[in-house]
Amino acid sequence: MKDPDHSQNEEEKISSSSLRQRLLGTLLQPPRRDPALPLRPYVIGLTGGTGSGKTSIAKLLGQLGAFIIDADKLGHAVYVPGGPAYEPVVAAFGAEILNKDGTINRKALGAKVFGNQEQLKRLTDIVWPEIAQMVKERVREADAQGKAVCVLDAAVLLEAGWQDMVHEVWTAIIPEEEAVRRIVARDGLTEEAARHRLQSQMTNGQRVQQSQVVLCTLWEPHVT
Repeated sequence: MKDPDHSQNEEEKISSSSLRQRLLGTLLQPPRRDPALPLRPYVIGLTGGTGSGKTSIAKLLGQLGAFIIDADKLGHAVYVPGGPAYEPVVAAFGAEILNKDGTINRKALGAKVFGNQEQLKRLTDIVWPEIAQMVKERVREADAQGKAVCVLDAAVLLEAGWQDMVHEVWTAIIPEEEAVRRIVARDGLTEEAARHRLQSQMTNGQRVQQSQVVLCTLWEPHVT
């Protein structure tokens, strides 16, 4: 059947891909109504797979006035000596993960948990609650500054169960081929390694099912 409402970049015939494209950026399900979650600041959880453009979207939202909480930076902070996860992680994985200066060697730690679901869970059970606590502190800081909107930029938002801390989940998605191209260009990996990285993550479909809004960054986002 002909689709009278098709745009220039869509097929002339009615197709599920065109309909899905029109849903991008629209509200797929109502925001969470949790009495324990204050209405202000309004917290958006922004997630997406490697190469999805998630961080560039966060920067754009920051330029529009949102208070940005970078979960990756908080993740680094919990590992530093004196940080909340430092001693528990060293106790769990041994002194061999330490550099000479006493800092945690993330590569050595990663080697211990890579491909081992039991060890990975052991690590995330230590680290994720500490990051979540730091996120809550940052939300309170945003409130003290009078910010109306917070954006929690977190790749593992859904895996960690942090959607309970946000009013809406926004997911950035792109086709796998585009994600592979970006990862290869950005990180210098082979296509095979890039695909393996993507396959180790939650799929786009799994993320979309738990999201209020879906965004697609098929352009090359550049934020200054």
